[in-house]
Amino acid sequence: MPSQLDMPVYLNARQLLRVEEGAGLEVKCLQGELWITQEGEQQDRVISGGESLVLDRDGLSVVTALDEPAVLIVQPGRVDAEQPLRLAA
Repeated sequence: MPSQLDMPVYLNARQLLRVEEGAGLEVKCLQGELWITQEGEQQDRVISGGESLVLDRDGLSVVTALDEPAVLIVQPGRVDAEQPLRLAA
């Protein structure tokens, strides 16, 4: 179900967040580590707490929490989650 995100979101370890048509959106990692894959990009990126990445491609981007839970913010945009997302406290 598409939703607007502008609040911190909690991902369990290895849980993923799908971002459709996200060019220009900023993914901010507040805690943990995130693995970010963008459609058509040959190199994936890993960011840690305090770092961010601006998506520069449309199509599908996938943000995955690595080996531990993570908290992130995606600036407002259309995202699809496989499961309901749990907002961070």
